[in-house]
Amino acid sequence: MTIVSLSLDADTLRKFDDVRSRRGYRSRSEAVREALKDFLEEAEWTSEAGANTLILSVVYEKGPPKSALASLQHRFDEIRTMLHTHLDERNCLEILVAEGPSARLKELVRSIRGIAGVRQIKFIRTAFPA
Repeated sequence: MTIVSLSLDADTLRKFDDVRSRRGYRSRSEAVREALKDFLEEAEWTSEAGANTLILSVVYEKGPPKSALASLQHRFDEIRTMLHTHLDERNCLEILVAEGPSARLKELVRSIRGIAGVRQIKFIRTAFPA
């Protein structure tokens, strides 16, 4: 394998090592490889055409983002279902299932990223025949 060097601030490295340890990775390299696979999968999806199914999880601060997320359901017919839950006194989790053309789903993800108060977006993508 090729050795790659990277620079991280002390706080980011401490957090990374905490997560690596909790998830049971034997080395930093193993954890970085796993993170890069997720990064590359997302990047590859954004360059594909065709139809997909997405399961999106969106963590956001309670307040205005909820109404913005709810309005997306009316703008995007591709959203099949939404599930809402409270994570704690400050944060909520919205889970969306969406199906449709990749271009439209990419637009949905971009729209969610643009909502103030959204802290994190993760998704699982599956392709299906058109």
